[in-house]
Amino acid sequence: MLALINVVAGIGWEPEIRGALVILIGSAVLMGSVWMLLATNMGSRIGTLSALAGFFGWMVIMGLVWWIYGGNVLKGDDPSWVPKEGNFGVLDDSVVGDVPDLSLATLPGAPDLVENFCPGLVAGTVDLQRARVVENDLSLQLSRFYSAPAGSEFCNDEQVGELLAVDAVSIEEDLRADNAALGPNDPRFVDGAALDERVATTIADQTRKLGQLTLSGLFTKSPALVQAGEATGDVNLAGWKIVSSADAGEAQARASVFLTAEFNASPYASATEFVVLDTFQTGGKPKRSGDGVWDRVSNEVRNTVVFWHPVNTTVVQVVATLDKPLIEGQAPPFPEIDPEAQVVSVVMVRDLGSRRLPAALITLGSLVIFLILCWMLHVRDVELRRRVAEWDPAAT
Repeated sequence: MLALINVVAGIGWEPEIRGALVILIGSAVLMGSVWMLLATNMGSRIGTLSALAGFFGWMVIMGLVWWIYGGNVLKGDDPSWVPKEGNFGVLDDSVVGDVPDLSLATLPGAPDLVENFCPGLVAGTVDLQRARVVENDLSLQLSRFYSAPAGSEFCNDEQVGELLAVDAVSIEEDLRADNAALGPNDPRFVDGAALDERVATTIADQTRKLGQLTLSGLFTKSPALVQAGEATGDVNLAGWKIVSSADAGEAQARASVFLTAEFNASPYASATEFVVLDTFQTGGKPKRSGDGVWDRVSNEVRNTVVFWHPVNTTVVQVVATLDKPLIEGQAPPFPEIDPEAQVVSVVMVRDLGSRRLPAALITLGSLVIFLILCWMLHVRDVELRRRVAEWDPAAT
């Protein structure tokens, strides 16, 4: 008796066991009651065939809904990037095919690209931000301090200038004000040459940090600027496409896991030892050329009728950072690129996964069983009609 009480108490406490029992008992009662009514009114064989046909017909409908929506019910593997290799330096001998040498040596830096197409934009942005502080006027516009070149509307974007703008005057004022607020009795307080050195170091660090802007980072803020570089030949991607940092999150995360946990020849033990540079992509189904109604409709129709999926390849490039010591009382140093480190490129291919495969198998399997059961019921019905037609009451 005590053992039975313990079992009941365990069932009542464990939500998994209780949930499983509720489902099993509910299914047995509901389905069993329907089967019992059919069996007692139609006979055990026809009743069983009718109940099974109804169940698998319902499974076809439910499976079709799961198949269409591909939700969280009976979901297979999600699409993912599958790393194929990690390359050091050039990519001409890639195992996935023709992968050009997309490296820092062959592509211009994002700061150079900005200065080439928008000369004076960064300096104008610094002057604008400084004037807003001095004049206490947030309504000031970039056009007061900078004139964009003719035909370069993308150069009027203040956010592009902010990617590289270093306001040395504001940095110095803030550091000196914070240092004065500490007071001479604070161990973090510095004076004279030490304070000047801290100011110069902070400004230099901020300049180097923003100077590491990548093409993917620039593409996030100003796709038109990068596309202008491609049109003039300054950015030669050899048929590949640059991927913005905002859209490359999944690929970059997968590449980081590959480099730190799966790639035997990887020089990195953790993700803090490198920074992600640029991400490139080629292949896959074509994207629409614009946001117009015709572009949306034509692209959707074209991608729907094309049942095969072209190979979708992505290259994520990383580079090692300098080993900087932590300074007590200060923020951790920013990850600075090692100028002598070799670029590592992770080549990945898109695996479309099998999200809808379980629902499709259940739908098709249930449909086959449903049709077989319906055929069996039809055969029995035809046989019954034949016997009724041949029955002679006088013979009985």
